[in-house]
Amino acid sequence: MTMARATIWKFVLLAVLAVTAALPAAAQSARDLKNSDVVGELLDGYLGIVDGLADGDIRAAVEAVNARRRQAYEGAARNSGRVLSEVEAAAGARLRDMAQAGDWVQNAAGQWIRR
Repeated sequence: MTMARATIWKFVLLAVLAVTAALPAAAQSARDLKNSDVVGELLDGYLGIVDGLADGDIRAAVEAVNARRRQAYEGAARNSGRVLSEVEAAAGARLRDMAQAGDWVQNAAGQWIRR
C-alpha cells in the first residue's frame, strides 16, 4: 500500500470512528437501522434504503446518520488533501467490508446483496 493510500485509509478509519462516536444514545445507530432489514451500506459510504418501503422514522434516521457521516468525510477529505468522493468511496469500501453476515450492501454494479 502506498503512503498516500495508507494516509487516506487512516483518515477514513478516523471518520468512521468519529461518526459512530458522535451518535447520541437516543438516536438510532447505523447498526440499529441495518438490523431493521430495510437499510444497507451504499457504495459511496452512506446508508441507503434497500426496498424503498421504509417508514418516515427510518428515513429520517438514515438522513441523520448520513449527515453525520458526510461531516466526518468532509473533515477527512480536508485533512488528507483528498477530494470528498475519494474519501466517500474508500469509506464505503471499508464499511461494506466490515458488514456483518446478513447485512445488505451494494455490490459494484449497484445491486443490493446480502453479506
